[in-house]
Amino acid sequence: MVRGFYQLASGMMTQNKALNSIGNNITNAKTQGYKKQTVVSETFGEMLIQRVDGQITPIGTMALGRTVGDTVTLHTQGSMTTTGRNLDFAIQGEGFFAIQGQDGLVYTRKGDFNIDADGYLVQEGVGRVMGTKGPIRVGTDDFTADEQGNIYVGNQWVDRLAVYHFADYNTLTEATSGYYTANGGGQLIDAKIQWQTLEGSNVDVAEEMTNALAAQRELQSCSQALKMYDAVLEKATTQIGQV
Repeated sequence: MVRGFYQLASGMMTQNKALNSIGNNITNAKTQGYKKQTVVSETFGEMLIQRVDGQITPIGTMALGRTVGDTVTLHTQGSMTTTGRNLDFAIQGEGFFAIQGQDGLVYTRKGDFNIDADGYLVQEGVGRVMGTKGPIRVGTDDFTADEQGNIYVGNQWVDRLAVYHFADYNTLTEATSGYYTANGGGQLIDAKIQWQTLEGSNVDVAEEMTNALAAQRELQSCSQALKMYDAVLEKATTQIGQV
């Protein structure tokens, strides 16, 4: 009987965490470069079931409930929107832009860059955008770029946007929303760059709403079952005890 309390409470905690994740996804559905997150649940533990029939015979196992595991970020491609702005870039396919932050490199899919007072290409509030030669200094927003990420001022080649790939994106640590750090250096790759374009989020709002309704229903079911368990346990400890 008491084990049921733990299983239902665990289910409620799992669904509550899932609803928080879904709510965050919906909130950031219009955030440029945002990658959706999903909660992965896992079995809390299993108990061996045995039958005593002159001997102890194992007949299977029983799960002791489910609990919240990791929150996983899904790094799939977001929608592309043409902006016509020279300082906007998007990566088609795998990879991350590299930004020189205060504490080292951070990686992002956000490509809405600006130019600082010294003429460097920057991600506002984060740091300077890295190229293959280091931070990219353009000096002006009157430049052109090609699909390889090469930047030209007039006919003069300035640098190429550095795009890094990681063998396992799940090893990245989210520093702030949309920005990641890595324990080891990534691999510099030749990525396809879309100039004057921004990548949107990869959140499907309709799918998230469906997931939210399913999680809400399961949360309500656990809550109602928990009330039933509480009522039965109350009778067991009061009425049966009077017999």
